[in-house]
Amino acid sequence: MFNSIRFSAGAALILAAFAAPVAAADLLIHDGFEACWVTAKTKPQFLESIRTSIDGTTACIAPRSGSQSGVGYTICQTTNGCGGGVDGCGVTMQAGIFSGSFVTGAFAGPGSATNIAIPVTTTVLGNCTINLTGVSLAYSLDYLMQNDGTDGVYSVDLMPPGVSITNYATSNNCNPLLAGVIASYVPQAIAAAETNAALAIEPDLRTDTLGQSVCPLSAP
Repeated sequence: MFNSIRFSAGAALILAAFAAPVAAADLLIHDGFEACWVTAKTKPQFLESIRTSIDGTTACIAPRSGSQSGVGYTICQTTNGCGGGVDGCGVTMQAGIFSGSFVTGAFAGPGSATNIAIPVTTTVLGNCTINLTGVSLAYSLDYLMQNDGTDGVYSVDLMPPGVSITNYATSNNCNPLLAGVIASYVPQAIAAAETNAALAIEPDLRTDTLGQSVCPLSAP
């Protein structure tokens, strides 16, 4: 979980007014007699919003070129592989059921990614493919939650998400002389995939889950 700065209730309400003026205004004019805001989501609905905002999102491993021991190579040079005219190896993510604390705003969930085929083109050792399969993911999210004045909280902000690749298997049909290239490349590809996956899921998470009242907290 990422460390976050927690604000006072008054400061958080001001921040909410700037971040989501319509929803914040609803908080300010509410008469306070209802158990929850009319537009509030239940806890399961909010957790499902997190899952669906991530599920199916595609991140990208950018192309890379270099040379080792006199062998030039290009990796992940797939035309439009990431969609939108972006070259590279696309990584499509799935998300499982999330859980966490609506008081601290820390949530986590499992996930997976489609198998990743990474093409390798070399100058003297032919072409081949590195395959990453059985990719398991772990998502970590850190929200700033404000007490909404009823039996709920209001999602004010979101720290940069975290995505970790927790398990995967590798195989390839490459010339054994490329073993050193592959051994040095795969960890870098994994790190790039984690970083780009986190960047890819953040916009939809902000759109789908911020500015939301979640109530009642006293119910499952």
